Amino acid sequence: MANKKAQLKQLADYFAEKGKFMSAAEYKAADDVPMRFTIAKRPFGSWSRVGSMIRTNFPEQWEAMSPAPEEAPAPAPKPKAEPKKAAAPKAAKAPKAKK
Repeated sequence: MANKKAQLKQLADYFAEKGKFMSAAEYKAADDVPMRFTIAKRPFGSWSRVGSMIRTNFPEQWEAMSPAPEEAPAPAPKPKAEPKKAAAPKAAKAPKAKK
């Protein structure tokens, strides 16, 4: 268990330094990783589990790699819909002529 925690701390520090949690493909392509992908993933079972474990155990590093979302501008108020007009009565159709 101690080895797992140490690996997780190394990964959390690495991602905090990079400023984001990398996808598995990004991590594999990087040249400066602290450990090979297979070694990093093995104790956790999946790459998404690595991210959730970092978020749970190292919230400070998680905040460093997850920038605060920018506030979205408030949506413009919708224009008021005009009241619907009463439908005009339909004209009666003339009966069809038989051939």
